[in-house]
Amino acid sequence: MNNREFTSKEMQQGSTDIWNKIYESYERGSWVGIQYPTEALVNFVSNLRKYDVSAETYFQDCGKERSIRNNFSGRALEIGFGSIANLTMIRDKGFECYGLEVSKEAVIRGEKTMAEKGIKDIKLQFWEPHLIPFERDYFSLIFGMQSIYYNLDLEAVVDEVFRVLKSGGNFLFSFFSERHGYMKYIQPVQEGIVRFGTNHPNPRLRGLYLRFLKSPEELKILFANFKDVKIFTVESDQNPIFTSWSYVTGIKP
Repeated sequence: MNNREFTSKEMQQGSTDIWNKIYESYERGSWVGIQYPTEALVNFVSNLRKYDVSAETYFQDCGKERSIRNNFSGRALEIGFGSIANLTMIRDKGFECYGLEVSKEAVIRGEKTMAEKGIKDIKLQFWEPHLIPFERDYFSLIFGMQSIYYNLDLEAVVDEVFRVLKSGGNFLFSFFSERHGYMKYIQPVQEGIVRFGTNHPNPRLRGLYLRFLKSPEELKILFANFKDVKIFTVESDQNPIFTSWSYVTGIKP
């Protein structure tokens, strides 16, 4: 059977199985995924109250430098949390936090880590895409770092984000850009879907299916129902693989 004979559902399940194996392979007795929160997310949330300000007014926070970046309220959802590093940071900023993850192992380890740290107010849940299991207008903030593009029915997931996000609520998602070093190792499967090949330098990721949006214009089309959509890039050559991420943010009208 070749790649084009797999259904989208079969490809999605194949990627889920790989993620579960990845998390099961992590060192026993440790967290999985990142240990510290994603810097771009920290900056984004810290500046939520400055989302629409100009360069001239951005630094006009004298005397409230800390309070303007903290003391938030409302519910926040991370899609594909992997580890609890981002959620604990968001919790510390005042949000009531929820996390969805396709890997049961990640949920198990996340709950174990929370128990060890005495964290009882973050709710983790196993997720089978694409329906988000919450009521309409439930969250003030939804985010996903290096994860949402593994949902092959990406348009349906974004529609769900729109449904469960409150009016005036913010989102932040990251996507591979064309410049990312991993893009040397993708194989086309069908329109908009690629797979990491057997030559990928990280053997754990080989065979993963993902959606690859090649340009900022495609991202803007994907999030066309939201307002004030912005895209920014974060790149680094610190590690052997050059990383280049396109972050998209916006607000539900």
